[in-house]
Amino acid sequence: MEDELRQGPNAGRTLPAEREQYDDPETGASVTRLTSDPEADSRHLYFTEPGWDDDGRRLLFRSDRGGTRQLYSVALESGELTQLTDLPDDISGVTRIATEPTALFWCDERLVALDLETLAVTSLYELPEGYTGSIAAGTADGKRAVTALSEELDLERDPDDRERWIADRMDAGPHSKVISIPLSGGEPTVHVENDRWLNHVNASPTRPELVTYAEEGLWEDVDRIRALNLETDETWVVRPTDADEAVGHEYWLADGETIGYHGWRGDRDDPDAFFGHVRYDGTDRREWPAPDLYTHFHSNTRDLVVGDGTYRGAPFDLLWSWDDEDGGYRTPRKLVAHGWSGDDDVHPHSRLSPNGDRVVFDSSRAREGTDSDVYLVDVPDDLEELPTFDGL
Repeated sequence: MEDELRQGPNAGRTLPAEREQYDDPETGASVTRLTSDPEADSRHLYFTEPGWDDDGRRLLFRSDRGGTRQLYSVALESGELTQLTDLPDDISGVTRIATEPTALFWCDERLVALDLETLAVTSLYELPEGYTGSIAAGTADGKRAVTALSEELDLERDPDDRERWIADRMDAGPHSKVISIPLSGGEPTVHVENDRWLNHVNASPTRPELVTYAEEGLWEDVDRIRALNLETDETWVVRPTDADEAVGHEYWLADGETIGYHGWRGDRDDPDAFFGHVRYDGTDRREWPAPDLYTHFHSNTRDLVVGDGTYRGAPFDLLWSWDDEDGGYRTPRKLVAHGWSGDDDVHPHSRLSPNGDRVVFDSSRAREGTDSDVYLVDVPDDLEELPTFDGL
């Protein structure tokens, strides 16, 4: 690479705590607003990405305080903020390798590894001209970064009709690849190559040979959730969809063999929405009712699931707990109001902590406009303390 990437002087600087604590007025849950700088837009990592660091004592987040979007962490006990990157361009697509103190992200055209202990940065790969890169993933053995590349296309994008742009890009069939790059240095390996829009790669947290990637497009028009064996390059559809079905927002559970997702049957205007879990090989598929198609789900195990609710009548996080006796989920409980008000508003992207005692989410509830803050809510030991959600 032509120029060595260097951290600026603000990498490692600490900032005073911004946190505010309150009890949710509807549910009584204890909530901490971790960021409150009125000039900054701050968001935790995308819900598929593990953002807890330092054995759960810190949480990673992105913020544009200082003029460019950089990576920060917040100490959950004190609230103190630490700036982790001071790079010349915005960073994007941040993930943390589940088994290593390493973060991966894009900085302009470069895929970068950040040592979360020393804050040293290493450029791993540079995008070829005319391509964009998706969120990367780190394999469970900490040896490789995996990402999808997709050809840039000159398509008109109407901010008021996002689905039209997605359909146009899907129909255009951009040249795409799924590649892996050694973290120790070396040439990339191409595992999948096709004239279809390939996107977001997620790595199993326990099986270094397994990743999922997305065939992107309108969910009802693609078999989105695909798995890849990096050792054999075998690839397959994990959850095939019939003509009246759509699934997406896939993520790995902590066992590294189960994949969660949500979707719907019917059409977008009158959906029969559901969320589900399936083994990576397509077996042991189970699905349950969801409040809407506009949402995200996350779970570490089958025992507890968090969902974003929906801006169409349920603007709060919901919790589903597993009932062994009945072999299904109990009526979901309202955990916290986040005020998600529409598709153009900040999406909560809720995610459970590794031991399931907290949920992190984004919200613009305390803002004017669509800038975000990062929130953390405690999950009560007894979920029956929370009000039920009867809107399924």
